[in-house]
Amino acid sequence: MLGAVQDDDARDDKVTSRSAHDRIAPRVAPRVWSPPWWRVASYAVAGAVTLTVSAVEELAYRFGSLDAAGRLLIAVTGAGLLILAVRDAVARPALRVDDGGIDLVDGIRRRHLPWAAVLRVRADTLTHNRRGVHIRILTVDTIDGPVLLSRRQLGAEPDRVADAVEEIRLRLSLG
Repeated sequence: MLGAVQDDDARDDKVTSRSAHDRIAPRVAPRVWSPPWWRVASYAVAGAVTLTVSAVEELAYRFGSLDAAGRLLIAVTGAGLLILAVRDAVARPALRVDDGGIDLVDGIRRRHLPWAAVLRVRADTLTHNRRGVHIRILTVDTIDGPVLLSRRQLGAEPDRVADAVEEIRLRLSLG
């Protein structure tokens, strides 16, 4: 009989803990943004091919009559593509938004910012006047300063990402 009472108490504890968990459940589903896997794979393949061309003299001659300096430039390009592929594969997701705040990759460092540390999220355009270069970026203004994420890093348009993040932020502040 005593065992039956303990089982009932254990069941009551489980019911209580479930209802407490339901109250703590996230109010918004986490959203993530990263470069697509096909882009990471294409960077890796292109880097491997260019490194192979630069390393094998016969291939370097057939693909473009490359001399030693040309082969060096091709090798540097291939290494750069491989570095981009590894960075994009390791630094996933580039941006994650949930109830607890924002997780983002700033360079190669992963940071978590609670919502209280985020002042504003907006889409901007960086412009280099001399060359007419326009880069679409997402700017996350924090208490420590701005964090910039490019469209390539996000794998999506910064305008859409900024709208989604601000919508989540408003939903959390109202709810």
